[in-house]
Amino acid sequence: MKKAELVVKSNRLIEASYRLGMNEQRIILYSICRCREEQKTLFPDLPVTITADAFSKQFPSINSIDKTNVYRQLKDAMDTLYDRSVTIHDTDPASGHARVTKTRWISAASYVDGAGHIQVIFTPEVIKYITRLEAEFTSYQLEKVGNMTSAHAVRIYELLAQHRDIGMRTLNLTWLRETLQIGPDEYKLTADFKKWVIESAIDQINKHSDLTVSYKPKKTGRAITDFVFKIKDRERKSKAASTASDQAAREKLEVLGQQRFDTENDEQF
Repeated sequence: MKKAELVVKSNRLIEASYRLGMNEQRIILYSICRCREEQKTLFPDLPVTITADAFSKQFPSINSIDKTNVYRQLKDAMDTLYDRSVTIHDTDPASGHARVTKTRWISAASYVDGAGHIQVIFTPEVIKYITRLEAEFTSYQLEKVGNMTSAHAVRIYELLAQHRDIGMRTLNLTWLRETLQIGPDEYKLTADFKKWVIESAIDQINKHSDLTVSYKPKKTGRAITDFVFKIKDRERKSKAASTASDQAAREKLEVLGQQRFDTENDEQF
């Protein structure tokens, strides 16, 4: 039986504005899981190693592809991920005003052809929102998005998973387009946006994940301005038992990260 891999992200990162390809998303999600499974945190000087074999086993939709082709896809995704950025919205602690931070996802990318693996190093700003979690975070098992083939489906799943306990979430159309980084020339008609982004994502979420989702458009005047999603967690009972152990694992990662931070500071003085 395959071990369940847990993805844990800060809600700030989930609601950040960015757009990634499917394999770029997979590299990030897989890296988060490797960090948690190995009981260590991410650091800006330590690479995460991903082998083509392990990567293909984790994502069934690419498992049928030969190993050489999977490695090629990994390299291509790593190269494009290196050029990607993410815009994070939070509050400036000094002034209390809204702050917008733009950062790259990774600071270094390496590949080893002979060994068939890649290595990525995440930027400090992104690491903060992956491993140095405070009160607000969202977690889910990697297998719930492992069969998805749409990057929009993964993003919308994460946004809805934040509200799985509430059972409903309203997403503003303009905000959602910005969050998914869908350009003004893409899906200009709301009907096209509904069909190719919303409904396509819901189809994959309902087919592959632990959520059952439906939605209704909400109008302001005559124009659609929001989407109201109804969210049902199909595995609520089984998840309740694992909450304590998941929290303990997150706290252990925090301690490991702080211990290394303190050690490095001591060595500097």
